Amino acid sequence: MVRVRMGLLGRVLVGAGVPTLVAAAAFVTMLGSISDVRDAQGRVATSQEAVIAAEGLSRAVGDVALAQRGRLLGVADSASAELAAADRVRAQASALAELALEGPGEQSRVADLTAASDAYLRRSQRGADPAAVLLAAVDHRLDAFLAQERAVAAEQEREASAATARAVTAAGIGLAASLVALLLVAIYLTRTVSLPIRRAGVVAGRFAGGDLDARLRVTGVGEVGDLQRALNAMAAGLASARAELTASRTRIVAADFRARRSIERDLHDGLQQRLVALALDLRALSADTPSALRPQVDEVTEGLVEATEELRDFVHGIQPAALTDSGLGAALRTLARRAALPVEVRADLADRLPADVESAAYYFVSEALTNATKHASASYVEVSVTVVAGLLEVVVRDDGVGGADRSAGTGLVGLADRIEALGGRFTLVSPPGEGTTLTATMPGQRGGPATG
Repeated sequence: MVRVRMGLLGRVLVGAGVPTLVAAAAFVTMLGSISDVRDAQGRVATSQEAVIAAEGLSRAVGDVALAQRGRLLGVADSASAELAAADRVRAQASALAELALEGPGEQSRVADLTAASDAYLRRSQRGADPAAVLLAAVDHRLDAFLAQERAVAAEQEREASAATARAVTAAGIGLAASLVALLLVAIYLTRTVSLPIRRAGVVAGRFAGGDLDARLRVTGVGEVGDLQRALNAMAAGLASARAELTASRTRIVAADFRARRSIERDLHDGLQQRLVALALDLRALSADTPSALRPQVDEVTEGLVEATEELRDFVHGIQPAALTDSGLGAALRTLARRAALPVEVRADLADRLPADVESAAYYFVSEALTNATKHASASYVEVSVTVVAGLLEVVVRDDGVGGADRSAGTGLVGLADRIEALGGRFTLVSPPGEGTTLTATMPGQRGGPATG
């Protein structure tokens, strides 16, 4: 079976169409009910007009009968009154006959009533006394017609009331159904579009903050679901790239550390030892050297000693012997003694740390002391080294001018890269006029990145 995939636009259109269809159906139903109301009201008005016309006919017939009796008794103007009453009978009968009565038998009853009225008038116009039976027949037919029309009018009014109630009910149901449909569509769009997009924004912010392990639960539909899956795939790709970059930086730092150690060993065990041996040999030969040549031999010996010292300082810069032999605490104290300003070192280290971690910490402190001397105009520096919960924390504080910038090219960028390559974190706090605090946090053992 082929499954049709509806996109976001299609779902929005369907969601907007459902309430529209419901409202249209309710509107059509209401229009039908209103039409029924109008028809019922028209029938009620016709029935009421028929009752009025019949009542007028009844009064006119009564006036004819009254005028006839006056004429027979010799009452003045009775003849003219009779003629006027007869005209009213004809007019009311004509009006009654012209009404569009649709009830069963109504037209036949109107015709019968009109015929009885005409017979009564013809008899009276011949000057004869109308038979009482004719007048009774007219009255009987009028009474029957009025009773029937009043019943029809009452029925029509009930139908009109029922049609009105149906119209109101249809409008209420239509409005309620439209509101329910709109509410359901709003809930659906909120759950499938609005909330997923909002969650995507939150998770994207976490991605921007470096939390690439965050993932979106795919709950959106159409393009929104595609967006969620794309964000998850992007985060996975970035996390993989970051892991590879971190591993590459770690390998570079490790290779640099090994290269430093190799150069330090080669110079210390090779060239430095050779220069020391030559200086000792020259001193030994100095006693047997003629007095005229002895100053030159001594000068060469002193040159060799100075070259050895310079080489020793150079080797110390590559990898201090104190760091290799005695550990980070002793190397930092040696570094503090050689500094150009007072430095207090507090190093609470019970055990040795990995060699690359000790090296990174040492050069971090060394560069911080150089910056304090050259750029911060500091008069005092405090160095604190602690290991807590497997994390090495190195803090260097000075009382200088502050205002240091990590990106200003003071050597901090390279230190930060070295520390972060080991899974550590580097922070700089340097408000103007309040000194500078540099902090490096690194794993104290082999393992994951620093989180403290």
